[in-house]
Amino acid sequence: MLDTKKLGRTIALFRKKSGYSQEKLSYMLHVSPQAVSKWENGHSLPETSLLPVLAQIFDCTIDDIIMPSYSFDERIEEEKTSVVEQQAEYIANYVIKKLEGKNMTKNIIGLDNDTIISAVKTINPNIGNCEIIKSNSTKSGRYTSLNVTISSPQTELKLIEKIFENDDAELHRYDMVKNYTLAVPQIYHIDFGKKIILMEDLSDNYIHGNDFNEENENGSFIRNNYNSLISVAAKFHAVFWENYGAFEKIGLDWRLENKENLLAHINGMEKDYKKYRANEESGKIPKAWNIFENNIDLEKLDYFQIAIDMLRKKYVELMETRVHKGKGITIIHGDLHPGNMFISKTSKTAKLIDMQSVRMGVCTEDLSMLLALHIEPDKKIVMPLLEYYHKCLCETVKDYPFEMLLDDYKISIMENMFFTVRHINQEIYDFSMRDKGMRAFETFVLDNL
Repeated sequence: MLDTKKLGRTIALFRKKSGYSQEKLSYMLHVSPQAVSKWENGHSLPETSLLPVLAQIFDCTIDDIIMPSYSFDERIEEEKTSVVEQQAEYIANYVIKKLEGKNMTKNIIGLDNDTIISAVKTINPNIGNCEIIKSNSTKSGRYTSLNVTISSPQTELKLIEKIFENDDAELHRYDMVKNYTLAVPQIYHIDFGKKIILMEDLSDNYIHGNDFNEENENGSFIRNNYNSLISVAAKFHAVFWENYGAFEKIGLDWRLENKENLLAHINGMEKDYKKYRANEESGKIPKAWNIFENNIDLEKLDYFQIAIDMLRKKYVELMETRVHKGKGITIIHGDLHPGNMFISKTSKTAKLIDMQSVRMGVCTEDLSMLLALHIEPDKKIVMPLLEYYHKCLCETVKDYPFEMLLDDYKISIMENMFFTVRHINQEIYDFSMRDKGMRAFETFVLDNL
């Protein structure tokens, strides 16, 4: 029988040696980051079908993963890495000397050193003479990333370069957001021509919000500091609240441009639901997927049709009375979940990453994604968090009563329910998220009908 804790330590060590985060490894394996975390903590085992893929990613054999010839000693592994790094540095210096005076810029990935130093000194003018060390590039979804370390006698900065392959819309969103708020990492440089952003690396001094449901030190820290996540969301929304200058830069989301578009959006949600329901009732949806079990009560699928009927009235009314008049709306993150949030280990302040989905909207679109679908769906537990959000928001925002926030939150819950079934139709069977959305609908919407 496999020792789950030993196997977990082995996977963690191979992952770290390969330079991958848990999120990057989960993306490559098409599993959730929580699944990777559970493997590494010894709470569960990866499926057998994933072992060959892990071996390919780690450049080892399956036996190296499940039956290592020796027990990993972290101290020894760290010392081995140090020796390899010393050898690599010696070879690199030798090669640089040999190639000195030749044009080496053609094969450089990312920004050149002069551009990086100039960008850093613009924000930190007293940094002095710098040395730049870049990691190997890592492909992750939409972009390739490189870790950049800036060392000087005065300080050391950890930065990250993200090089986008196709759409550079996220770069323009970062460029806009950075001029309004400190809720995002420090942005040092954006090159729109090369589709590159140079920004603060949060991995050392911050805890990734994705660990919120893990039974470990990081998970406990995040669960004890939910107010930090709520506070940064409120600050982000407040700075853009009824901010018409920012609205002109970001533009109105297509679904909110007119009644016809919004009804088409709702019709698409209904189509997604009917496809999902037919597959669920015919037994095509699996009863388990990774760590998720499918224990759906088929009668509760009626919730989706009730939500559709309510959205056709309430969402259209919201668009016509507030959105088109620019009242009580803001710019939202658009994909606000713990995986796109970091909390400082010391100050407990939070920052947001991934600006791909930034758009105009109602603040509760972000709140329902974060709270209802990820942290907690039940009204009794969520209400204090919503009250804290409202308190933070109203430090600067006026004329947005708590009752209006609750009405908006109900609409956003109903819309985000359909996000979960769309995922299931795409064979991403996160049943936990679906069940949380339905539970939020029960406690916030149905209980008040």
